[in-house]
Amino acid sequence: MTQLNLAQENIFLTCCAKHSVDDKKKNAWKPFQREGTPPMWCRDRLVDVQHILIEIEPNFETKSLSGFATLTVSAINEGTEFVELDAAEMKIAGVKVRGKPVHFHHDGQKLCVHFDNAPKPDKPFDITVEYATTPRRGAYFVGPDKAYPNKHREMWTQGQDEDSRYWFPCFDYPNEKATTEVIAKVPAGMISLSNGKLIKVTRKSDHELHHWKQAIPHVAYLVTLVIGEYTKIKDSWDGIEVSYYVPPGREEDGKRSFSRTPAIMKLFSEKTGVRYPYEKYSQITAVDFIFGGMENTTATTQTELTLHDARAHLDFKSDGLVAHELAHQWFGDYVTCRDWSHAWLNEGFATFMETVWCEAEEGWAETQYYFERDMKAYLDEDRGAYRRPIVTNVYREPLDLFDRHLYQKGALVLHHLRATIGERLFWKSINHYLNKHAKSSVITQDLINAIQDVTGRNMEWFFDQWVFSGGHPDFKISAKWDDKSNQLELNVVQKQAKDELTAIFRVETKVRFVWEGGEETRDFELSEVSHRYFIKLPKRPKMVLFDPGNTVLKTVELDYTEEMLIEQLKGDKDDVMSRVYAARELGKKGTIAATDALAEAVLKDAFWGVQAECAGALGKIHSDRALDALIAARAVKNPKARQAVAISLGQWRGDKAADALLPMLYRDDSYFVETAAASSLGKTRSPKAYDALMSALGKESYNDTIRSGVFNGLCELRDMRALKTVRDWTTYGRSWQARLSAIVALGRLAHDSTEDRDKLMARETLEPLLEQDFRTTLSAIAGLQALNDLKAIPALDRCAQASLDGRIKRRAQDAAQAIREGAGAPKELKELREDYDKIKKDYDDLKNRLIKLEGDKGGGKKHKAKAK
Repeated sequence: MTQLNLAQENIFLTCCAKHSVDDKKKNAWKPFQREGTPPMWCRDRLVDVQHILIEIEPNFETKSLSGFATLTVSAINEGTEFVELDAAEMKIAGVKVRGKPVHFHHDGQKLCVHFDNAPKPDKPFDITVEYATTPRRGAYFVGPDKAYPNKHREMWTQGQDEDSRYWFPCFDYPNEKATTEVIAKVPAGMISLSNGKLIKVTRKSDHELHHWKQAIPHVAYLVTLVIGEYTKIKDSWDGIEVSYYVPPGREEDGKRSFSRTPAIMKLFSEKTGVRYPYEKYSQITAVDFIFGGMENTTATTQTELTLHDARAHLDFKSDGLVAHELAHQWFGDYVTCRDWSHAWLNEGFATFMETVWCEAEEGWAETQYYFERDMKAYLDEDRGAYRRPIVTNVYREPLDLFDRHLYQKGALVLHHLRATIGERLFWKSINHYLNKHAKSSVITQDLINAIQDVTGRNMEWFFDQWVFSGGHPDFKISAKWDDKSNQLELNVVQKQAKDELTAIFRVETKVRFVWEGGEETRDFELSEVSHRYFIKLPKRPKMVLFDPGNTVLKTVELDYTEEMLIEQLKGDKDDVMSRVYAARELGKKGTIAATDALAEAVLKDAFWGVQAECAGALGKIHSDRALDALIAARAVKNPKARQAVAISLGQWRGDKAADALLPMLYRDDSYFVETAAASSLGKTRSPKAYDALMSALGKESYNDTIRSGVFNGLCELRDMRALKTVRDWTTYGRSWQARLSAIVALGRLAHDSTEDRDKLMARETLEPLLEQDFRTTLSAIAGLQALNDLKAIPALDRCAQASLDGRIKRRAQDAAQAIREGAGAPKELKELREDYDKIKKDYDDLKNRLIKLEGDKGGGKKHKAKAK
């Protein structure tokens, strides 16, 4: 499963990212769960479910389902008198065991089936439930209405985490696997997609019966059914059917988004040593899907937002999403976590496999930066929200666990594990793990045991610190050369505070020493707070590269001379992250030499990620010289690098930065560069910004990304003339993605108003939206949190109590708590913000004068002479 990665979600996460100090714990980490949250243990099983047959009739008019679910089960123990099934919010018409009616009890959530006679253990028998439901979860009907007459009509299911119980009675937990069949009544003119093979189609006058059969056992949350008007695009790999289902008219976008699927399937089969294990693989898009993608066995559901046009394809691809969900066919479907506390075995592996594809398709440079993207995502949560072990059974809702620790940190741990035990043994261990536990359920210890079986190494220490504990090493590296002894003093310090959650890490790594005409790489094992080494080298090193290739999950500060950092920025073209770390450190120094080195690299570095980091560093330096460098860097070819330039230009106030941004907003080849330019233009607070942003609202783009940037820019501009326009865009019927962005923006912009009526208008607009669809509700929560109005708390509390979605529950609760903690702060924050703006301007003026004096002493004159 892939979480949504939408503009409004990113804005929400930015709004809520706050540090919180827990005085009782004496550390800086906000707890993952509230104190007293009880642990969740793996669920017991009274029977073994072997097969599930679902005969179902969807009603698109009433948005309801009815039918029969027949479960073939066998008792595990003697004397089993009943079995309890999950059947949420259903009307149960009757239950039969072996074809005979039996007594049952249904409380609206659980269906207890009583046996007249205790069944003999290990002897299969059938339980048939006749039911009907109008589901609020699990199955969703989407279609046109007066406001959105062109919306695609479809019905789709979504089982993970425990929502299959809303559309068919089942044992809804990941420690139970069964083969399945789905017989669906499909309206004429529509198609269906479910797990496994379509074995029969029976045509009737106004409908068809589609019979699907999944022959390899899987868990209930992976059972799927999608019905709608779709075009099927056929493909294949090694005799296996591969197909993509998209709405009519989106065929080219579908090919653009999904066409790499066979190549990814081939790669994953080769890497794992386990050939794709099913008879087919299909991907189908879903409108208003509540996740990014869902790895239903053989039949993945993907958000329709991944379909994109040729212009978006300049700097956006669906490959990561496609690779993630396809990887789940091995990690999550074929081998499944036994209980949710070990869900990283599904999601961490799938996220890691994205990078395996990236390396094969895009190369090692792109892959290093892909991992860095994962690291940034994890750090945002670790620093701004909470720290937790990857494996924990202390949670309120299973979806609480589906976070950046589970996905991104899990992937980074696997990357480090691969480097620690070596490429060959890593993949041999994975092959052993998959083969040993094929078609079954696993916990983390099963992976540890598989690695030990193959490598002979006890890796429990590794998993203890990386998986069963929290945090990561925060290194400070210093290097000092002594000409007299020809020795380098290398100091390695772990700065993180040791507490009950975070260790001093044991890390196996390398350091590469590069001098004029030679180099050497040495191995180090770090296990203490501080290590000090004296290293004999032939010459003074030009570069000291700690962890070359960046395989250790870490943060790092390089206490190097400016000369060494500049050499490192120009250094090894295969080691992207060493250049990235150098760029960040040079951004802290802010000298003319540092600025000029960054200015050169932002234009000339061979990899866009380094160019982007240099642009960010120049933005932090925030001098006139840095601004000139960024203005020149607008000409870089890679659109992702140009996007970073546009973002950094937003660090300056006034017309000079605005004049540089306006052409980027009006006429760049990339949607995303124009989006960044719109957002940054608002930050300049230039008088030119308002009219330009209002004009840019007319730009159409992939998923309305440009309009999202415009709304963000208007919030940054803080011009209350925009309030009415932003409110108008929250209206039901407006372009969908733009509407969601406007909902968040309304709260942000009204928060900065000095008029109480503006805050009242925003609150009264946003509160009713808490009762709408999933995406609208999330956006409304984010908007109300940004508004920071105490009067919104009751509405947020009601939303948290009423929602069936764990993500909405948590976000509404967190938003209400953030507002409580920030009570009375708006006026103080406004004053602090104004004071900060003034101090920052004074500081920048002083810094520019100092840099000018430095330049007058020689540095700047030399630079200008070279430029001539």
